[in-house]
Amino acid sequence: MESLSIDEGGFMHQPRAIVFVDADNQSPVLGSLLLRFLASIGRDDVQCFIAGNGSGDRVNAWRASLEDTKPDVQVVAHVTPLRKQSADVRLVFEMATLYHSQPDPQTVILVVSRDDLLLAAAESLHVLGHHVLIVLGGSATTVPLATELPVLVLPLPQPPAQPLPKEEAPPVTVEPQSPQVAEAVDSRVVSATISKIRQTLVQSKGGGYAASAVGHLLSQMGYDREMRTRILQSIPNLREAVVGADKILFF
Repeated sequence: MESLSIDEGGFMHQPRAIVFVDADNQSPVLGSLLLRFLASIGRDDVQCFIAGNGSGDRVNAWRASLEDTKPDVQVVAHVTPLRKQSADVRLVFEMATLYHSQPDPQTVILVVSRDDLLLAAAESLHVLGHHVLIVLGGSATTVPLATELPVLVLPLPQPPAQPLPKEEAPPVTVEPQSPQVAEAVDSRVVSATISKIRQTLVQSKGGGYAASAVGHLLSQMGYDREMRTRILQSIPNLREAVVGADKILFF
């Protein structure tokens, strides 16, 4: 692709926007924002020069961002050696054609970088009468550039807000409760009760006493439900068994 077309009078009529992108300095997510801005000011004919060093990943990302937004955009991409400012120097070479041509009022030049070398080249074009803008990605807190050129700051897309972690209630430790032990009953009361049961009730065929009969007897002896339970729990070697439909107490 030819870099720039200059007529005999030294005026450039196409493209109407020329963009120089330092791929190592500015994020490729700006590509779509930049093209939408140019469309909003009536610059639909766009030629972009992109340069970056290393593997070329960022150059390719910039190209993809531009072409996905505007398939007919003209892109000239350069992957330069991995040396300091090698991408900047390549872009300056592309700007040289403009430096030696008459300013075209139909053309706006955009330099997407904040590197000093490219800023100096842009200021030189401005001094010659070219319409030049510096383009950066950032926010209201972006550090301003030391330049008299107009600077366009395009807002970088913000990552989706992460939900704040929910405050978890401190774990509740539940102390295991020891099984309640019935208050001990006077051993004389227990002995008297056992004697009364054995004297009054008849053991079942397999031995032991029906629990219902024992409860009824203790009730007749004047003990309430709580006291009956305490007395039974105080009987030494008491055990329970179910025989048929009856619960039998053995002691």
